[in-house]
Amino acid sequence: MRVAFADLMFSWPPHGGADVDLYRTAAGLQDCGYQVCLFGAAYAPSWERGKFDPAQLPFEAVRLDFSSRAFNRKMLPARFRAAIDAWRPDVVVLADGFFLKPYVAAALSHYPLVGRYYAYEIACPRDMLLFKDGAPCPNNYLRTPNVCRCCALKRLGREIRRGRVLAWTHEYLAARAYLPGYHRRLIHSLHRMNAVIVYNPLMQSHLTGVNERVRILPGGGDVASFPGEPARVKRMDERKVIVMAGRVEDPMKGLKILLQAGERLAATRSDFEVRVTHSNRQLATAWLKPVGWLEPCALRSLYQEADICVVSSIWEEPFGLTAVEAMAAGRPVCASRVGGLQHIVRDTETGFLFEREDAAGLAQCLARLLDDADLRRRMGMAGRRVAEEEYDWKQVIARYWPPLLEELVP
Repeated sequence: MRVAFADLMFSWPPHGGADVDLYRTAAGLQDCGYQVCLFGAAYAPSWERGKFDPAQLPFEAVRLDFSSRAFNRKMLPARFRAAIDAWRPDVVVLADGFFLKPYVAAALSHYPLVGRYYAYEIACPRDMLLFKDGAPCPNNYLRTPNVCRCCALKRLGREIRRGRVLAWTHEYLAARAYLPGYHRRLIHSLHRMNAVIVYNPLMQSHLTGVNERVRILPGGGDVASFPGEPARVKRMDERKVIVMAGRVEDPMKGLKILLQAGERLAATRSDFEVRVTHSNRQLATAWLKPVGWLEPCALRSLYQEADICVVSSIWEEPFGLTAVEAMAAGRPVCASRVGGLQHIVRDTETGFLFEREDAAGLAQCLARLLDDADLRRRMGMAGRRVAEEEYDWKQVIARYWPPLLEELVP
């Protein structure tokens, strides 16, 4: 079977989890015997879009370079259609992209079509976070288009007036998503898709009544690259290491909550150190150590040095790769009860879940683990087993993708 991936954002090395997800899926399907080709859009003025060399990828790929004049709702879909038609796939997976995806979907509607939505881009035209004024947003563009359209215009208008737009706003303008008619186009494209892939039940619920062929497919992790050995037992005079990895400079990741929990712990004990992948070394305190952004090898070493890992996100994380990585490393995880995290971390088995922005609750979870080496070891090893069985990329690809593709192309 020939599987084409159409992506408006893909870059390699990756710019985020969506790039990693696509890369691993395409490579995994190729390893399973499928013929795979990625068609990616590139736009030179944007550092966010299409920064990849097809020759450096382990699967066939075509980079479609667009000028400012050609990057629009008419010429871009036509170019994708011509390139993909020439390759003659059996099925097309429409992967990452923002507001132009409905136009590309229409151009490729003569194929069995799978739409993949990595975050909340179809529910939140403001910034795809579905999070506003410090709390999850109760609205949903699919059902409250006028409310969400006005919210997006207010938010993005400031960026447009400054004249320096990022990829999200660039597509917003190119697709004319500010017009009321865009909502009808999006709904129509979702209706016609043969399958829609999302990453947690929340996003699935937003699509109820729009497309009933929604599949929740988990992301994965490179589990085999982590030794998964238990943390070394610390001497009485050694401090135990708490790690928060990922894009911790993003306020949505909840570093503030971890710092508040650390202050609570530091008021009564000094047997721990918190290490975070933050580039501002001036944040350092007696118990906090910013280590900067780390390359994959160094990041794996950081996990191996950890005794406990924290993922304290305040928004509804669609998935939660850092939680999977920590579990792959054999470390217990303390995570917010939000989004995909609450489905990855098994409360009291592979770690603890605490309520969103509850620094006191996080401090209690950390204290229990700091005080009990056996508990840390048991939870860490349980997490490693779950990572191997449910989130290793080979397992994810083999379990979910062949049945989906064979259903679309008998």
